[in-house]
Amino acid sequence: MISITVPNIFFNIWFWYAFMAIVIAIHFFWGKTPSPPKPSKFFAKHKKTINRIMDVCIILFVLLFWLTMMSLPIGILVTSPYDRPELRAEFFHFALQAFLISAISASGLSGAFIGFLSTFQSNLTKVKRSTLLIISLLPIVFTILLLLINHTEKPEDSWLTIKSGLGNSLGCWIINGPAIILGKHFFRVAWTIGCALRLVSGDYPG
Repeated sequence: MISITVPNIFFNIWFWYAFMAIVIAIHFFWGKTPSPPKPSKFFAKHKKTINRIMDVCIILFVLLFWLTMMSLPIGILVTSPYDRPELRAEFFHFALQAFLISAISASGLSGAFIGFLSTFQSNLTKVKRSTLLIISLLPIVFTILLLLINHTEKPEDSWLTIKSGLGNSLGCWIINGPAIILGKHFFRVAWTIGCALRLVSGDYPG
């Protein structure tokens, strides 16, 4: 039986970033700019209905994801030995740790998905931008709280916690950052960049 060894470089995310950058550069200098997309009559007619369905799907996904991530800390609290005071504080601390670790991941992913809601894709008022800012800062807030309750842990463990917080907040800022800073939705900014790189053409179809 022939065994295949995959080079480790293919598991490095920076390799794929570099590969995509090279492909985009080749297309920019030698590729042909695609024609502007033709407007869809079906989407134009049912745009509000489609947006509502997508909003409901996003909200349900966010709620389900939070419930899934919170199952561990809830399970710890349920099984806590309330009849043994000497273990009660230890179980509570462990449950709080589990909650914050889960909340870092849950707030990061759900924050990015919330940015896709139709209400945040147009008419970005100061209230909407402030709401997205608060949502995008939640992973960092939970990370700081986790560091505070684990102030006695080793520096390398604290650094892993910090990297986790920054990594989970990255998606929020990629999706919500343009709306917060520029007042323009992620898709509109991405379309503008795509036009500059000759990957797309025409006005933003949204």
